[in-house]
Amino acid sequence: MNNLRMKRIFLSWAAYPTRCQILADYFEAENIQIFPFASKGDMLKTIARYFLSFFKTCLVLIQHRPAVIFTLNQPAPLVLTIYLFTKLVGGAYILDSHSAPFNDPKLRWLLPAYRFFASKALLNINTNSYHQKLVESWGGKSIIISDIPIEFNLKLPSVKVSPKSIAYVASFDFDEPLQEVIAAARQLPDVTFHVTGNLSRAPIHIINAKPPNVIFEGFLSRNDFLRLIKSVKAVMTLTTRNYTMQRAGYEALSLEKPIITSDWPILRESFGGGAVFVQNRADSIYNGICELLKNHHQYCQCIAIQRKERKEAFDLTRNEILSEIQKLENGYSI
Repeated sequence: MNNLRMKRIFLSWAAYPTRCQILADYFEAENIQIFPFASKGDMLKTIARYFLSFFKTCLVLIQHRPAVIFTLNQPAPLVLTIYLFTKLVGGAYILDSHSAPFNDPKLRWLLPAYRFFASKALLNINTNSYHQKLVESWGGKSIIISDIPIEFNLKLPSVKVSPKSIAYVASFDFDEPLQEVIAAARQLPDVTFHVTGNLSRAPIHIINAKPPNVIFEGFLSRNDFLRLIKSVKAVMTLTTRNYTMQRAGYEALSLEKPIITSDWPILRESFGGGAVFVQNRADSIYNGICELLKNHHQYCQCIAIQRKERKEAFDLTRNEILSEIQKLENGYSI
């Protein structure tokens, strides 16, 4: 058996695929990201980037000829390329399925394609039981990984912040109630809100109208981001979309940092007693922050317990996936 063809890779068309790198490490796959240049909403540049990414992907697949290809379930041209490769050359792919293709209105027209790709995958990794059942109704095989334990460098120095500081992790997408967060911040002048995320995507009128206790940090390097998270009292990450996992939440969980997040079943299951769950309204966010600060020590204890339990659950799921991969690899020959 050719060992080169036994290689596992995690291939993505993404600029900052943190989840991809973490999963690649856990499944002993080489993480390969292909992102030639940013298109910034320019249609012609996006098309050019996809064409260039397609050719680079073909070269990578021909070079590695992997038995198992982990990939994201978006964008559709990436999955199509990998599907065609496995049909022509052999091997199988595993889809790490983010929620956007299921519930982002802009991607609804692509749902038949995602349905087809999911049904042909060796395995679909979904973040919740609702999407798992949906994929299984399409004829696909699914397993749930909602939150991923991360081993961080806990020796990173802290940064100087006020005694009452909250990190609000934002990507400034349509499902984030930024305006409600700002409104809540106005009612809590003694609490400092450190808002992270690429400011080129943030609404300028909200930035200009922010109260003095809100600091827009911009996009931080990995180490600077972790230093900030390590230093604040809690991490806040919110979404108006159901069935949407919050990566910032499981990063905070891995650092045993209490969480304030939206009240959705998937988030309750992942973060448990270590989080305060709020409605995406200013009054509820305000009450949630007050509750966490008042009982901060209790939430710190609960998040440590939750981290241990979620790590044990992840290890069981990881072993199930490795078993599926090894069955394929053991029977894979040229």
